[in-house]
Amino acid sequence: MNFRESNRTRWWICLGLLLAIVAVYVRVARFDFVNYDDPDYVTENNAVKYGLSPGSIAWAFTHFHAGNWHPLTWISHMLDTQLFGLNPGEPHLVNVALHAANTVLLFLLLQQLTGALWRSAIVAALFALHPLHVESVAWISERKDVLSTLFGLLSLLAYVKYVRESKSHPPSPGFGAASVPKPKVWYAGSLAFFALSLLAKPMLVTLPCVMLLLDFWPLQRMENKGFSAFCKLALEKWPWFALAALSSVITFFAQKAGGAVLSMEHLRLSSRIENAIHGYFAYILKMFWPVRLSVFYPFPPDPSSGLALACAVLVIISLVAFITVKRWPFLLVGWLWFLGTLVPVIGLVQVGAQAMADRYTYIPLIGLFIVIVWGVAELLRPKRATRVIGAIAATAVLIALAIATVSQLQYWRNSIELFTHALAVTRDNAPANNNLGTALAALGQRQEALARYAEAVRIDPNNVHYRINLGTAHLRAGQRDAALEEYQAALRVNPQFAEAYSNIGLLFLAERRLPEALTNMITAVQMDPKNGQLRSNLGNVLYMSGRLDEALAQQLQAVQLDPFNATVRFNAGIALLKAGRTDEAGRQFAAAVRLNPKSAEARFELGRQMFLDRRFAGALENLSEAEKLKPNYAVAQFYESGALAELGRFDEAIVVANRALASAQATGATNLIPGIGEALAAYQSHHTFQSK
Repeated sequence: MNFRESNRTRWWICLGLLLAIVAVYVRVARFDFVNYDDPDYVTENNAVKYGLSPGSIAWAFTHFHAGNWHPLTWISHMLDTQLFGLNPGEPHLVNVALHAANTVLLFLLLQQLTGALWRSAIVAALFALHPLHVESVAWISERKDVLSTLFGLLSLLAYVKYVRESKSHPPSPGFGAASVPKPKVWYAGSLAFFALSLLAKPMLVTLPCVMLLLDFWPLQRMENKGFSAFCKLALEKWPWFALAALSSVITFFAQKAGGAVLSMEHLRLSSRIENAIHGYFAYILKMFWPVRLSVFYPFPPDPSSGLALACAVLVIISLVAFITVKRWPFLLVGWLWFLGTLVPVIGLVQVGAQAMADRYTYIPLIGLFIVIVWGVAELLRPKRATRVIGAIAATAVLIALAIATVSQLQYWRNSIELFTHALAVTRDNAPANNNLGTALAALGQRQEALARYAEAVRIDPNNVHYRINLGTAHLRAGQRDAALEEYQAALRVNPQFAEAYSNIGLLFLAERRLPEALTNMITAVQMDPKNGQLRSNLGNVLYMSGRLDEALAQQLQAVQLDPFNATVRFNAGIALLKAGRTDEAGRQFAAAVRLNPKSAEARFELGRQMFLDRRFAGALENLSEAEKLKPNYAVAQFYESGALAELGRFDEAIVVANRALASAQATGATNLIPGIGEALAAYQSHHTFQSK
């Protein structure tokens, strides 16, 4: 095959890979958000919902949120919101596009490294279609996986170019930008892409080790040069190792601050090692037989079960890889790629409560795919007939994987299906019960939700978040005492849990027991002084207690702490309005509307403020929107009719005023009825209500 034919074949392969991914994954455009991480990442993340702005970008770089620091991922979600709003279809398709790009980049990388066109294509196809990768692609919150991998593969491609250029363009003297040697340009580019990868997700902190593996095979930069060559090549990558170390430190503190890192008391080191061994073995099994996949895998009840078999398999594969290294170097490289890239998430430093996760295999499985494809190809090399059989077998495997991926995708359509399936394929799965409860509660199925929350608490009674959810479910069912007991149980588990104090405070506030409400709200703020929402809640209780100056101070501080929270902005606006600072109140209401355009109350307050400032067109826009969002909003309809009259649209004003009158009568807002009647009389005479 000449170069032109090879090049044409390469691009046909790229097209085929893209079409396969589209055929399998296009259905995600109809999928919803799920209530596992998507609220933290998108739907309830006020900074992300605000879209791209200097403030939100600064937030992305300066905040640890959801136990992570990955500013590039936050910015990508902000861009989604800016372009698509809170529609889930388009962000799902962005994930698919990134996965497709990763697949093509992987194919091009392997083909450039090895020159093996069809082997590289099969590895890329396995990467594209394996069901273990569904989680990384179909879950909007896992944007960080596909985005980080994109830049990681670009880094490796640039590194390969650096190595090639270093051989063909030795260093030469010169000055100025035009004389910068090509190898240094590719070296810098590779490092820059690596930095972007870490800014999306720190999963690829092991990338410099992958580079060393590629130096061994297929780049063969260590051939017959011994340990000194290894040291020289490792030193060459010191900037990558430095960035990886920095990212690891930042990630550890981010996850510890978010409560994701479990202490040694929660899981002994020996248990972590046992779970890591089980994890490696389980990932291999699921690669070959991808069934009973779950969004969350609980720790097994007996971690020692099957440990000897798992150890034996890992040791035997490792020995074979080292023994055959001269004949089959790809076996050692692929095996160490798999083992090494899983190290950050294998559980030696336990992050989260899961034993393993499908998403963790997105990069590591590439190593095993290389081992399998290159190994089978080497075994089939002698005979043409066996190669034909191998091609047929590869096609059959890829078709089977595509079917399995389509089957697995269906569970990601919504939270109900996702967690119902998780409960069907796992045992004693507390997170799945909890999140299924949340999904059922959102549909108004309160008793079913209560049962799921209760099951989550039974499995994990020391999880304070499950206790809070169960308490809130009791409260919605009218079981006040049961709710209070769950909140107090959460405090017995964690006496410094601010949310429990806040919920108790809100419970007392609903009963107008202001002293008890205030005591609990103050304690909540003391436990979590940087939480803007808690300060805003405290401000509301202070206001109701008649301590207006203190209430305003808390609301303004809440805005400083949580500027992207629409509720905080709205509460601050109300406090400023009561203090007579109407211009500042208007700015807070405008911010609340930008952050949550679906808030009828924020729309009304902004519209009323505009009306009083005689900005009638803007007032009409917000007041009519408030009525759409809350059809019987009598006071909003009253002001809306006034804005129409001020604009000379008296016939429309009469229609809206009549709606306001009917709404006031229906909702018991009798204090509005006399004013609406006077306004109607004025409109019928073509006078504004204010000017009559």
